[in-house]
Amino acid sequence: MVKPGYRTSEFWFTLVSFLFSGLYLIGLFGEDVQQKDDLIRDVSHGVESVILISGQLALLWKYLNSRKEIKKTWWSTATPEERKTANRIITRSKTKKKPKKPIQPKAE
Repeated sequence: MVKPGYRTSEFWFTLVSFLFSGLYLIGLFGEDVQQKDDLIRDVSHGVESVILISGQLALLWKYLNSRKEIKKTWWSTATPEERKTANRIITRSKTKKKPKKPIQPKAE
């Protein structure tokens, strides 16, 4: 299956390079060295942030899928008694818990 063009990294790299080239040709940056350094710093920070967040989301997705597979395997191999016990625990945890009674001070 071939990905649509907008879902490829080549598309996004090309788009960003065209945008920066256009901004340079228009004259919005290029002459002022400080402005160029600021732009490089900001873009680098943005790219690093995207990479970091993407990595964290990939790890979370992998963890959730592995937990789902473990639970699926357990439910398919569990005995009826184990399933009954697990359903009781799940049902109990979903019900609203009653508030605890406040402790009454002892009368002297």
